[in-house]
Amino acid sequence: MEILNLGGSYESPAQSPKKKFKVLLGVGLLAAVMGMGSTLAASITLSSGSPIEFGQGVATTTACDSSITVTPYSTYVNDTVTADFLFSSVALSNVDTTTAGCGGETLVLKAYTDSSTVATNYAVSGLLANPLFLGWNYASGASGGNGNAGSKTPYNSGIAISLNDAGTTCTIQVLAGTGGSADISGAACTLSANTITIALGDGGGGAEYGTSTAAVSKITVESSKSVPSGYVSTTVS
Repeated sequence: MEILNLGGSYESPAQSPKKKFKVLLGVGLLAAVMGMGSTLAASITLSSGSPIEFGQGVATTTACDSSITVTPYSTYVNDTVTADFLFSSVALSNVDTTTAGCGGETLVLKAYTDSSTVATNYAVSGLLANPLFLGWNYASGASGGNGNAGSKTPYNSGIAISLNDAGTTCTIQVLAGTGGSADISGAACTLSANTITIALGDGGGGAEYGTSTAAVSKITVESSKSVPSGYVSTTVS
């Protein structure tokens, strides 16, 4: 298992002033207007400490494949309830789907935060050690984003992605987590050209969207011979 660290507003001190200037030049104005600096600056880092922005992939290792590229994506949802960048989907590319690799295996996706304050609002049982809920329903009218989940409904604290033996199709099951609900209809899985794409919400009445990107600091991907206990394949209200 490899941990992907989405560094949020904590940029590596190794970044050169020139690189920081280029980043600010590209997104600084938008961040200032929308008040989303911490979201726009979110990055993925491995142990090397080299930052990679949201929307770019980073290599990770699992038991079934030593070189999977994980790419998280965000979507800006602009409405009176949400008004935030949301972690909307994740792509696992360069996956070895043969029986010698991940064919017949299950990949388990979770996300974590490194902030106790954010964990209180977004993590299972409000604890820093627990995974974040990956799906949220923002229709409650609570104010949105950036570490304040308000009275929104949480869904799906983990997603198990199972490949058939031939490595040609994928199915998913979701983990509810303490105090949350499971909504299989709010997550979707597609497999094409050795790339697995997972949608974290469907814009519907259950898991509408993913969690705020400002809440996400790490993503983990593990491989398992079978679906772990607690994951379900039906909608639970």
